[in-house]
Amino acid sequence: MPWSVDESLPQAIFKKNKHIPVDTSAMKKYYEWRNEITSSNVDPGTAAKNLKNDCNFEGLQGKRKGIYSIRLSQEHRVVFEYDTTLHTVTVLSIGGHY
Repeated sequence: MPWSVDESLPQAIFKKNKHIPVDTSAMKKYYEWRNEITSSNVDPGTAAKNLKNDCNFEGLQGKRKGIYSIRLSQEHRVVFEYDTTLHTVTVLSIGGHY
């Protein structure tokens, strides 16, 4: 089963113009990560490791257990959940630093 990425939540926030602006290089890193998941059919952690730049894939703790992030830049992160059974990644936010 191929992996898919659901970006509907950050897209809705962007359309309402309530997003955190993210610089071009950080967004490029996001798109590389997303394409690695869908094109190479790998889980988000493996996709982050496969990128040339350090993405610092990590699981969050406490109330956010089950939610993960990768580093796009010193300032920006992608926060997401993923399901290994359904092979889905649900992006919760792009930009900012939780």
